[in-house]
Formats: sequence, structure tokens, C-alpha cells
Amino acid sequence: MEGSVSRKLEVNVSASEIWKAYGSLQLAQIAVDAFPETYSGYTVLEGDGYAGTIIQVFMAPGVAGPAWYKQKYSVVDDVRRVKKGKSETETETDECIMIGTVEYVLEDESAFPLVATSIEGLYDIMKVVADYVIKHHNTTTN
Repeated sequence: MEGSVSRKLEVNVSASEIWKAYGSLQLAQIAVDAFPETYSGYTVLEGDGYAGTIIQVFMAPGVAGPAWYKQKYSVVDDVRRVKKGKSETETETDECIMIGTVEYVLEDESAFPLVATSIEGLYDIMKVVADYVIKHHNTTTN
């Protein structure tokens, strides 16, 4: 079974401002700061935030599952504002729509709840990034 699920979030700040945080390594730090009960930190193993970058994300103590995971950015497109080919922002006004998509291939359909958990986690990170950018908008615009 394979497919994708997406969530959209309307944000009252430009796509350019959102992309400054979402399209960079700053995304990982924002997520760690916003969800200390889930993430304890991250390390850049390779790269500078663009395609080919590999980060290792560490889970907080007590979180079920693996203690860490690695994430590789296969696509970071500053023109289309796409990161990993799975998240993007649209429009160039003082509003934008962030779209987060989780693509999946499951050998066992009983694992589908993990997909739902993944898209909700991504949506939560999208909201945190939007809040962060709106809060810091005046200091990041230049």
C-alpha cells in the first residue's frame, strides 16, 4: 500500500519569510525548541541545509521507539520553496499556504496509523514555524 497524505496551513506572512525558517536548518532547531518532550536535539552529520544534508535527530528520554533517526534532505528548492519534495509554501503576498505531505509505502496496512501520526506531527511543526516567523517577522525582514 502506498500513497500520500497532506495538510495545509494558511499563514498571515509571506512565503519568503516562512521559507527563511522552513527551508533551512533553522527548522530543526525550531522543532527541538518547541517540542522538548519529543526532541532532545539534532546534529548535522553532513551538508549545509541544502540537498544532500543529513541530520541526526535525537528523541527526548522516555519517547517510545528509537532513540534517534537520520533525515536526508534529497531536495531543497529555493525557487519553488520545496524541501525534500514533500513540503512547500505558495504565493508571494503577505499570506501563504504551507503544504506538508507525507509520502508512504507500507508493506503492512496495520502500520497506517503511523502515517496519520507522521502527518499530524508535520502539521504541528508547520504551525510552530508559522508562529515563530510571525513572532520574529519584523526582525527577519531585511
